[in-house]
Amino acid sequence: MTPPTPITPVPAPDTAKTRAPEVYTLAPGYHVSFLAGAADPPAPFDLIEVVATHRGGPPPQRHAGTTWFHVLEGHLQIFEARADRLQRSIRLSLGQTHAVPAGVAHAADNAGEGAVRFLIGGQPGTIASYLVQFDEMRPVPRAYGRIA
Repeated sequence: MTPPTPITPVPAPDTAKTRAPEVYTLAPGYHVSFLAGAADPPAPFDLIEVVATHRGGPPPQRHAGTTWFHVLEGHLQIFEARADRLQRSIRLSLGQTHAVPAGVAHAADNAGEGAVRFLIGGQPGTIASYLVQFDEMRPVPRAYGRIA
């Protein structure tokens, strides 16, 4: 019989590195948190969490790489350019993911009655650099905590 392998304790996490990401208001009712990407140069991709409490958000955009949308709560409508017009592409619900190919103009909108929470992933620096260009973007005061 082989003796059990000793368990090595995992060191306590560095709280400076594990604190909740800053939440920014991009537009009224549209909140973003940069989980990985432009502010984290070694990240192999952008990863952004978005909470949209009502319809609206950034205008249509296109990126050099594929953009992924993954819904954590609520419903999200994806619009993609077809024949030079932005058209409804797919409506996503909890747990669903959709990829928009590189170079395709697209937009996303809250498609439900309540808030939608979703992740956006893509090529490093492309999505994050697009979002930070908005003049309205400002931090949400810490007193409010995470947007629910």
